[in-house]
Amino acid sequence: MRVLLSGYYGYGNVGDEAVLESIVDGLRHQDPTLQITVLSASPQTTAQFYNVKAIGRYSWSVFIEMLKTDVFVSGGGTLFQNSTSNRSFWYYTGLLLLAKVLFKKTMIFAQGFGPIKGRFNRMIASLAIKRVNLITVRDAESKAGLVEIGIRPEKVNVTADPTFLLKNPSGLEGRKVLALEGVTTEKPLLGVSVRSLPRRQGIELQFYRMLAETLDSFVEKNNYQIVFLLLHCPEDMRETSKVINFMSRKSNVVFKICSPHEMLSVVSQCDFMIAMRLHALIFAVKSLVPAFGLSYDPKVKSFMNSVGSPCLTVDEVLDAARLEKAVEAQFAIREASKKMLEKVLVHLREKAQENFSLFFRTFK
Repeated sequence: MRVLLSGYYGYGNVGDEAVLESIVDGLRHQDPTLQITVLSASPQTTAQFYNVKAIGRYSWSVFIEMLKTDVFVSGGGTLFQNSTSNRSFWYYTGLLLLAKVLFKKTMIFAQGFGPIKGRFNRMIASLAIKRVNLITVRDAESKAGLVEIGIRPEKVNVTADPTFLLKNPSGLEGRKVLALEGVTTEKPLLGVSVRSLPRRQGIELQFYRMLAETLDSFVEKNNYQIVFLLLHCPEDMRETSKVINFMSRKSNVVFKICSPHEMLSVVSQCDFMIAMRLHALIFAVKSLVPAFGLSYDPKVKSFMNSVGSPCLTVDEVLDAARLEKAVEAQFAIREASKKMLEKVLVHLREKAQENFSLFFRTFK
């Protein structure tokens, strides 16, 4: 069986690369004979790293591969949204419509959904997704969003992000990365992951200033050292540098462009995590690291709600006293949080495995 896999792959975003790796591994684990082709921004790198056929996501070869494929999979991430750009929304929706025009079987694989702004965009999304053979989403809020645009509830399966099935690497790899970046193990580590604020003009500097004040206060009270993690390097460095410039306390940055396994290992060495990036939080949960979420997008709050961990939206973070109080409250119960995460993780792994069970039940 031929599978054509589309997503935000080949851009160096650790979260999306982790999704790709987990999907490829999960499919091959159940059927090593599958012929997998990936649409990528860096096809040579993708082919080398994951041992798949890869083609440029904007090349004319996409149409040829779509003709040859048996199943088109729109995999991982939050692809059907236009809060970041209309262009990406039309790209992913267009691929889905092309697959159906060519009478191909289709799957939306463990995605988040929305928000989609504009009546016409929502109508097109509904038209494309209604014809999908199998839909799995990673949270209940995404299912509710699909139902809102006219998708039948019974057609949408709530599972979990497939990266929960990745094997946890040894901590040695992470310690090596940290050592090369000059991060010592003399003090416990506070991992921090920030990113840009999409379409939030006017509040960015205030947001970064409030976060910096909270980080300074946290270090002073708890004697931690801060290490900034760039899950999309070098793009995240711009925002990271803004936070650092507002801080009075010293911090470190992991500049290395990490593979998913390297970043997962680095996260496992942290004792606490404050993050905007969804997969920084997912990696923390996988590693049983207590975490606090900063929600720039509904997907972050949805995930943190699903694992019973606290999260503040960008607007709420602008209240520095509220942010500091909420972070300290989560830090105070970090040991109890670890025990809760152990139970949550078992459930998330089971739900993540459902993506693959449903795939082979539907298409084999």
